[in-house]
Amino acid sequence: MDDDWDAIDSLATQPVRRDPRPPRPAPEPVVPDWPPPGGSGAVRPAGPDLCVWCSGRVVDGYCERCGFLQPTGRDHVEVRARAAVGVSDRGLRHRRNEDAMAIRVVPDDSPHAAGVVCAVVCDGVSSSPRSDEASRITAETGATVLAEQVRRGVDAREATGVAMTRAAEAVAAIADSPSSAPACTFVSAVVDPAAGTVTIGWVGDSRAYWLSGGPSSSGSALLTRDDSWSEAMVQMGALSREEAMRSANAHALIAWMGADSGEIDAHISTVTPTGPGTVLLCSDGLWNYYPEAQALTEAVPGAGTRPLDAARTYVRLALEGGGKDNITVVVIPVPTGGSRAEQG
Repeated sequence: MDDDWDAIDSLATQPVRRDPRPPRPAPEPVVPDWPPPGGSGAVRPAGPDLCVWCSGRVVDGYCERCGFLQPTGRDHVEVRARAAVGVSDRGLRHRRNEDAMAIRVVPDDSPHAAGVVCAVVCDGVSSSPRSDEASRITAETGATVLAEQVRRGVDAREATGVAMTRAAEAVAAIADSPSSAPACTFVSAVVDPAAGTVTIGWVGDSRAYWLSGGPSSSGSALLTRDDSWSEAMVQMGALSREEAMRSANAHALIAWMGADSGEIDAHISTVTPTGPGTVLLCSDGLWNYYPEAQALTEAVPGAGTRPLDAARTYVRLALEGGGKDNITVVVIPVPTGGSRAEQG
């Protein structure tokens, strides 16, 4: 990794402010083991409010008779934009896909930020209610506001702060109460091909990476720092990274988006990588298996030259590794990059 990238670890944070509410764990719905007993398949229900498994009445996504969660249509999703692609998969262990992604590209004829790519990945917090709804609303709100802000000529860092504030407000608004608050992580990217800059914003442990496109490019690097118990222990010097990741608390979040998060820090960083490469946004369903930037680069060489194949391959590799979590990957090719590496 180039020494120029080391400064990324010293990140200033920007508070997202709203009425603080004390965090309280939300009860996780009691759901029977999956799949339904006897290997039965889905049936055609007589109406939209009836269970696809037994035709019982569905309330809040669950059947009152058999208790099973209803399919959401999000088990496997692919998003293809002109300058970026994303793939999201339920994985092999979860009953539903609680990840979400959104991509927006500013039109080439826009007076400001022509061709700029805005993307967001969110990972629903499984212990919170309606976590799939939380991630979807947060991702869609974040990407839409990001693209609209930069299209109007707003600086990418300021646009990222506005988008994160709006996304946080949107997910907080769907909570039934402070003790029943949908929640998710957030990571975004604004990739400006003209300036060669990459602006990243995040809360939680979804990640952004720069994947080097060759020897003339900036070295592959992790662009975010997890808001997690394990990362806090490492930064405090209390545990080595290996010890922290072996802990049962390794993936416990210390910051997230939701009505129960109180005041959160919206981390924002801008870098200008040299040469061609790829910006990769992902949930922990991928980085659990490939935590290091160089390992991601070597797993799919030249990801930016064939982004759809690359995104599908990353998801496949995570499934082959065990698929213990939902997996979401957004691949944004950066054809040339800037003339230097810097932190904004």
